[in-house]
Amino acid sequence: MMLSSSCHQTTTHSSYQIEAINDPLILLYPNPKPIDVIEYSFQTKENKHEEFIHIDSKNLHNISVTIENISDSLIEDPYLTGSQEYDFRDLSKLVSKIVEGVSTEKEKFIRLHEWMSYYYDRFETKNNKDYDYEDYYGNALRIINQYGGSMCGDAVHVFNSLLLQVPPQGSMYGRRVQLDGHQTGEAWFDGAWHNFDASPEIRWIYLDHDNETIVPYWKDLIDDGGELIQRIQPMTGWDIWNYAKSGSGEKHYILKEIEGVQWYFGYNLRPSEKFTMYYDMRGRTDQVSRNYSHSDFNAENLEVFRNPCDYASAVFTYKPDFTTKLHQKYAVEKNNILWTSKGIVAKDKEMPSSIVFSFKSTWNMVGAEINAEFFTEGKVYFAVTASVGDTAYSKDLKWIPLENGKTFENDSTGIEGRMAYWVKFEFEGRSAGIKSAVIATEVQINKYTFPGLKYATNHIQFSAADMNGGSVKITYTYDNQSKYDFYEPATEKTGRHIFYRVGGNHTSTWTKPMFYKNVKNHPDTLMPIKVEIYKAFGKDFGKLVRILKDEPMRLGSYWWYWDGKNDEGKTCPLGMYSWKVTGEVGESSLHKGDEYGERLYLFENRWPAPNEIRKNQ
Repeated sequence: MMLSSSCHQTTTHSSYQIEAINDPLILLYPNPKPIDVIEYSFQTKENKHEEFIHIDSKNLHNISVTIENISDSLIEDPYLTGSQEYDFRDLSKLVSKIVEGVSTEKEKFIRLHEWMSYYYDRFETKNNKDYDYEDYYGNALRIINQYGGSMCGDAVHVFNSLLLQVPPQGSMYGRRVQLDGHQTGEAWFDGAWHNFDASPEIRWIYLDHDNETIVPYWKDLIDDGGELIQRIQPMTGWDIWNYAKSGSGEKHYILKEIEGVQWYFGYNLRPSEKFTMYYDMRGRTDQVSRNYSHSDFNAENLEVFRNPCDYASAVFTYKPDFTTKLHQKYAVEKNNILWTSKGIVAKDKEMPSSIVFSFKSTWNMVGAEINAEFFTEGKVYFAVTASVGDTAYSKDLKWIPLENGKTFENDSTGIEGRMAYWVKFEFEGRSAGIKSAVIATEVQINKYTFPGLKYATNHIQFSAADMNGGSVKITYTYDNQSKYDFYEPATEKTGRHIFYRVGGNHTSTWTKPMFYKNVKNHPDTLMPIKVEIYKAFGKDFGKLVRILKDEPMRLGSYWWYWDGKNDEGKTCPLGMYSWKVTGEVGESSLHKGDEYGERLYLFENRWPAPNEIRKNQ
């Protein structure tokens, strides 16, 4: 049946929103505006495709990356990896790539420990009654893909989960250790235990008095009286002795097997559907399952707890065109509808009609925007299950009406924090029908889940479980002349990069939000910054070997490069070092003269190899 040419000459556009912007501070102190926006796109029909994208800019800021289904087929499990080839969907594959080519267990351990420094920021989750700990907050893949570093205990749990995947599997494992208000860890390898701290703000491995052997137990560090812990303060700015001296050193159970449901962070793309990851948080966050409350702070300091400032947003956008039957099979329920070349109409003009689509994601949802083009008038509903993790559709779901031009907000019945919801389009009447719709579903995501572009030649790899004869378009969008991103290319085989943000450290809960406030209020500020490198092993433990920087610097995110040499230009011996930045983070009474540092290791071979070094290997 075709519609007559006289029917449905006009249409009615309606818009709906589920969950409004729930963190206005992100809008109050926004991300810096781009200067020179560039797009790089490529298409492929293959389920494995390599793309080499060369970037000359040393002032690069990633804006977004999009995978778009531009075909009539379902694209199953599309994924992108970058030059480091990290697959964040699979712990075993991820760890195998991190420790690839390493023969000693000690270096595997240290590489994993440093990996967390590069790919974790701090975010605080909470044990909501609707969420099972093992499935959500104790789940390493969930924290890596969605929440980042989380709290100290969760960070240790993630690190222990990574240890379990070191090949040969079972050769390494770990446990958490309780201090006073702080949790650290101990790792088993080479037939002995080894201490570590994996928390997002202090990542360190403490050596014994011989300056070579890793102290096995935190109880040993406590019984030592604090010397081994306190002596790193001049090299890092950190001293956790107050946690340790009053702590019991109690050992939690050994983690010898992965716990909970290991959610797989994959998805399918229907025809006319795309997935866009925005590297900067846009104002919606998962407030249901994470610990984030402005009410804990007074009005003057609200901005200091802007936790999501280093997290990404991702949006699934689905555009079913009802003038073709292409999307018919993707509807989970259809009632009294007839597909025509001009849209969906009622089969029986005297009866109401409806069509339902599902929206599912392993990442927790934070909001949605829905637009519909009806022939006359129509209604839009959404539904969720009682359990936040239940993604199975049922005809018994309770449908909640949405109002055109208004936002639906309700913690108990909204979609925030859930993994699935359903949308129903309903219309009734002889001239009624629907032509098209756009449903954009936003989720919270760790910005490292998809690779952004970096300086030099990026080896981007696309893969899909099955293209089903279809094709995708992949688009990278970036600012080529950012005023707040600085990169120093590597030159030496054993050198290292140091990542730090001047004007608000990226790791500290208290200081990282200050960067955005400083950029807004004092965009051209220069801050005095000193970057020092210390030897943290051997005979000269604690010796200053290099002053890498000592000058006023612009606000911004820096990748400083240390070539592994001392102030005399001589190559330093392989082993553990520390970098420390001394400077001011800006408008924060808590952190004037801020100091921050971490351990840094010189390996025999440069790791992780940056693009400019990798291309010559």
